[in-house]
Amino acid sequence: MDNRISMKRIVPILAAGALLVQAQTPDPPAVKDHIDRARTIAGTLFAPEFHFFCIDPHANAATDPPIEPSKIFDNVYVVGNTGTVVYAVTTPGGIVLLDSLSANEVEPVLLPGMRKLGLDPAKVKLVVVAHGHPDHFGGSAYFQEHGAQVAMSAADWDFIAPKPDAPRRGAAPPHREIALVEGQPIRFSDFSVTPVLTPGHTPGAMGFIFPVKDNGKTYTAAMFGGTMLTAARPTPEQLKQYLESIAHFRGEAVRAGAEVELQNHPLMDDFTGRLAAIKTRRPGQPNPFIVRRENYPKFLDVMSECMQAQIARRGGK
Repeated sequence: MDNRISMKRIVPILAAGALLVQAQTPDPPAVKDHIDRARTIAGTLFAPEFHFFCIDPHANAATDPPIEPSKIFDNVYVVGNTGTVVYAVTTPGGIVLLDSLSANEVEPVLLPGMRKLGLDPAKVKLVVVAHGHPDHFGGSAYFQEHGAQVAMSAADWDFIAPKPDAPRRGAAPPHREIALVEGQPIRFSDFSVTPVLTPGHTPGAMGFIFPVKDNGKTYTAAMFGGTMLTAARPTPEQLKQYLESIAHFRGEAVRAGAEVELQNHPLMDDFTGRLAAIKTRRPGQPNPFIVRRENYPKFLDVMSECMQAQIARRGGK
């Protein structure tokens, strides 16, 4: 038997050992402090969020499994997958969509999901886009072609605009229509949504604050629409801006009395567990998406602390 070990075998072994040592290396105090604070703030209510952002952050993916199209409030429905969702809000004048999935998900996911819920896609009159990434604005061109208007921040309309001499990737974006403005509600029928500018994930990312109804009672929902799921790629300037955006949205959410926590990337908030609870909910039982006013800010505080921990892991960069 030849006892010699080739270099081809040594390199993977050494690499695996290096990864193991790295994984076992304890976090420095600056990281640990943020993680400890996040864990304390999260408690049990936001424990899944703590685990996602502080321990196992990861991006959404095309392979994320579909969710069961569901009615989560009297006037709010959700369609999509475990990584990315669309909220459909019903009004006397038609349907408002918050985001629209990717263009290639409209026919196989969004339209049949809406029909399963008894929602007619032809009644979509307004699509409000949280930020200029294709998994949020991609489907809006379809609805625009069928008579709906599309709203997005001016900065992200610029962000998604075709660039001269640059090859187009993916489906064509919608043509420019309504520009969302920080703090100025956009109204349709009896529904109003207030956009809050949260740059960092994209130049014009927006969070939304809007009313929902549960058993006839009105509650205030907040959706931080430009969540940065990992801290690996953004520049230090983007990360600093993002942390400022979390603090800004927190202030606006507290001022509005936000008590319902929704996400368009619901990877971090036990979304499937909440949908299961909605499905088996009995009269008198609480809606699992209602976290109460004293708790909603904690969701953003956990996000902030965990992001600061991830930044510290990058050496503060």
